[in-house]
Amino acid sequence: MVRSATALLAVLILSGFAALQQVATHTVVTGDTLWDLAQRYYQSPWEWRRIWEANREQVTDPNLILPGWVLTIPGREAEVTDVAVETPGEPAQAPSARGERTVFYEDTAAARGVILSTRGSYVAVPRDMVYAAPWLVPWGEEPARVGKLDAFAEGAQRSETPRGWDRVHLVFDGEVPAVGTQLRTFRITKSIENVGRVATPTGTVTLSEVSGREAVAVVTREYGRIGLGDLLTPLPAYGIRAGQFAEEVSGGSEAMVMGFAGTAVLQDIGAVAFLDQGSDQGVGLGDEFEYVNRPAGQDVVEGHLQVVGVTPSTASARVVGISDAVFRPGLVVRLARKMR
Repeated sequence: MVRSATALLAVLILSGFAALQQVATHTVVTGDTLWDLAQRYYQSPWEWRRIWEANREQVTDPNLILPGWVLTIPGREAEVTDVAVETPGEPAQAPSARGERTVFYEDTAAARGVILSTRGSYVAVPRDMVYAAPWLVPWGEEPARVGKLDAFAEGAQRSETPRGWDRVHLVFDGEVPAVGTQLRTFRITKSIENVGRVATPTGTVTLSEVSGREAVAVVTREYGRIGLGDLLTPLPAYGIRAGQFAEEVSGGSEAMVMGFAGTAVLQDIGAVAFLDQGSDQGVGLGDEFEYVNRPAGQDVVEGHLQVVGVTPSTASARVVGISDAVFRPGLVVRLARKMR
């Protein structure tokens, strides 16, 4: 009798242990996104693809996960805490499945002079737009820098901050570039929680004199207010030619909007978004991504982004088309046109 009771207890304990070893699941509630779930379960929104890949049969559109769906969370064992409770309120609406415009209108792009990538003789992404594009520095990494702008050159101060054609004094961390080299000045302007820090270009300078680890340079471009203490970095690669434009692709890769360079609540034309795909994933300058509102129809494009900056792991993409306030962190966009 004692042996039978012991055996039964062992079965119950092992059964409970086995249950706890099962893969975790999450029951979707109103407001959930793959971005938020990746942060919750992996402490990193960059891992959203792990959840999507494990639930592809159910989640055909990564922007559309509905309350009540049970999603597998790969790499996580089931826990008692993995319980979701639906919040009371109105039934969930499909993301961005809106039937009317609110703030933005079809003629916004034309009114602001934004030119979409149609064939012509102009440059699809101007050089200065690339040089002025903010970029994302992931958490745990330091921005690539070669030195800093620390003062005005002797006798050159005309105002409180450096302006166009002012002479400035530079200090380098290592080897000093040759006379004539152009560098970009920048500073860290904000942080995006769980994602990284935003590096914002302020201008460009051209070296005119070199001495040891120091140099004198001339301010040749202003993208913002250049400040003493701004950091220096080489100019990004640029090779776009006039008449070169992005061409349509089918089955383009997906990228997630990780955040924005600015502080506006609603993202309008000209806002810069950061995508979690970069040059290591084949993204290049001039590539175009779209947000398609699938609940409204397979071909309803409500947002259009053009890549104006790339790092190995991220891309900076400018909003060039929008029909409503659709852009937000966690939105997944698809590559629609690729520079050739």
